[in-house]
Amino acid sequence: HIDHQKCNRSYACVRSCPVKAITIAGENAVPVVNHNRCIGCGSCVSVCGSDAVSYRSAVDDTMAILASGDKVAAIVDPTISGEFPDITDYRKFVDMIRRLGFHYVNEVSFGVDLVARKYRELFDNFKGKYYIMANCPSVVSYVEKFHPDLIDNLAPVVTPMTAMARVVRKAYGKDLKVVFIGPCLSAKHDGTLFQDDGRVDAVLTFQGLRKMFEKHQITESKVEYSEFDPPIGNLGSLYPLSEGILHAGGVSHDLLSGMVITTDGKENMIEAIYEFSEHTEFIKKHFNIFYDEGCLMGPGTTDKSLKFLRRTMVVDYANKRLKDFDREAWEKNMERYADINLNRTFNKDDQRLPEPDQDQIEEIMKSLGKSLDQKASCSACGFRTCRDFA
Repeated sequence: HIDHQKCNRSYACVRSCPVKAITIAGENAVPVVNHNRCIGCGSCVSVCGSDAVSYRSAVDDTMAILASGDKVAAIVDPTISGEFPDITDYRKFVDMIRRLGFHYVNEVSFGVDLVARKYRELFDNFKGKYYIMANCPSVVSYVEKFHPDLIDNLAPVVTPMTAMARVVRKAYGKDLKVVFIGPCLSAKHDGTLFQDDGRVDAVLTFQGLRKMFEKHQITESKVEYSEFDPPIGNLGSLYPLSEGILHAGGVSHDLLSGMVITTDGKENMIEAIYEFSEHTEFIKKHFNIFYDEGCLMGPGTTDKSLKFLRRTMVVDYANKRLKDFDREAWEKNMERYADINLNRTFNKDDQRLPEPDQDQIEEIMKSLGKSLDQKASCSACGFRTCRDFA
């Protein structure tokens, strides 16, 4: 949503949107969101200097769920290890989440382990078809809306969030309410896709979590150590890093022999999907793509800086967890939850604009004083080329 009272008409949101879901409208030339085209990436939120862009908050929804009397589980994205440099021990923020009223607090890293194993099985049984891994909801939405011809190349595997929702319902009961806590805005849409045991009743960003801590006056100094509830994840703790899920599944991404290319960031995502579409048979790799620079820098995080400090915190956290890791218990749990349904399908939602008349394009480019070279671009307008802009 864009608050036009706060908006300073800088149009940074228009330029930053990778799918041009924000356009200028009305006599006042205000930016307006076309929700059909939006992929929930959050770029507009990040660049707005006047704080005019906001997204759907789940704070009130989460508080209502906690007040309902139902059993509620918080499933926490492992990116939380990089979100709270101000909390000295992860066991403190686990207890802080419990103090909000959650009956169970589970880390999604175990769901990552399950999904990563599914990907390894998919790639090990390679039959000539290359896939785009479907962990990033913004990437999936981008393909569904703007490259619907690649739907069949999206790996038919649920996200770790959905996998973990199914795990905790198997562990604690079908009637359990589930709240996902993480760095992603597009996960808010993903949480509505399933009505079975994979449903997520609310998706709370880390920003929303901090607001709830503040509202209830919960601070590190007031809580004790508390561990995540089982099942405990293994290398899934590395999921905040773009290549983390490959490590978790033991999927090789060796430069010489690996079958997977990993990339992240807005520009790289767009380029990777374009090249996958045009040159798959030459590249001959599966693609592991994240819109942001890994979940670590997602739009629902509080601070968008200090990327390498956050990366270090994630690795340190994983090493700390693995030091006394009970591998035997983990393997038993992996076997126990091996029957969790990890399959999914996708929907074509073609939002591509019709191809305009070539003469019109050339006329516009001439009027702008732009080169007719199809690859000419200064990138100032936010489009890949001058021709795209025209």
